[in-house]
This record gives sequence, C-alpha cells and structure tokens, in this order.
Amino acid sequence: MLTVVPGPATAVHTRRRDEITALLRSALALLDNDSGAAAVCLQRAADMLRDLTADVPPVTGGLVPWQVRRVQGYIHEHLAAPIRIRDVAVLVRLSSSYFSRAFRITFGVPFTQYVIHQRMEQAKQLMTTTAEPLSHIALTCGLADQAHLTRLFRQTMGVTPAAWRRCVRQERPDQRIDVTATGEPQAA
Repeated sequence: MLTVVPGPATAVHTRRRDEITALLRSALALLDNDSGAAAVCLQRAADMLRDLTADVPPVTGGLVPWQVRRVQGYIHEHLAAPIRIRDVAVLVRLSSSYFSRAFRITFGVPFTQYVIHQRMEQAKQLMTTTAEPLSHIALTCGLADQAHLTRLFRQTMGVTPAAWRRCVRQERPDQRIDVTATGEPQAA
C-alpha cells in the first residue's frame, strides 16, 4: 500500500492530538443539548491546537512555491513518458541530490513514490471514464505493460486494476462506459 510517512511525532503531540479529537467529539455530542458546554470544548480544543502548532518548527529545506508548481505541472504533462529525477531537478535549477531531499520535505514522500501515485490516479481515472483495455491504460500512464500496471496498482491500492474496475462499475452502473462501433467511448 502507498503510505505517506508523517514527520517525527513525539508522544506529547500524539497525546495532544488524541485529547483534541476527544474534545471535538464531545463538542459534537453536546451541540444539540448544551451549546454552552460545546462552546467550552471547542475553545479548549482551539487553545490546544494553537499551543501545539506553536511548538512545531517551520519546515525548511523544501521547494519554494514556483518550484512546486513547475514540478507538479511537469509530472502531470509527462506521465506517459519516463520521468527522471535529474530532468525535473534541472527544471527547478537544483542538483539531483538536493532536489530529492527538498521534494521529500515538501511532498512527504520520495519522488518515485509520488510519480507512481500520480500514475495510479491517472489509471483510476481512465478505468472509470473509458472502456480502454488495461494494456492501453498502462501505456498511457507511462508503464511498460499491463503486468507493470497490475503490480504497481496492487501495491498501492491493495487490489488488481481489473477487480477495482469491476467494483467501481458495480457501485456506479449509471456511469458505465460502452464503446461504439467507431471505438469512441459513450456513456451507457
């Protein structure tokens, strides 16, 4: 499964987060019956959040906004082709090693994992909106073949693309896609 690795969390932050969650749940439960008590819970949660964020040092060493936009745009435009970290690093005027560290700080995942995630999102979109065979979708998403798509999709989604597609079509039968004699997708 694709997982996002959070930053270093201390036991204090985890405990505070749990306390804030409990306060917010209490406020929701009290909202209809005792708005005053709900307001007190919400104020305490807000104070705890302010204290919690005051202790967190600002993130440094990441990409600046123009670099983030350029990287995301490049990746989105080039999903069908190989995307090399050195090419993207040059695009934002950084060395490959510095770019790799800055990318991970900014996005919370390594570059390769991010690109795979974007390709899987594109594959999911294509599987729900077209009747294209999985082999064609794999090539459109910049993967070597259907086996490559299946392996990565199973790693990130926990299920094969074919099973995922069947499940989505069963959940949304009104959005099924049929292919006419011309080969163009048509909504059923």
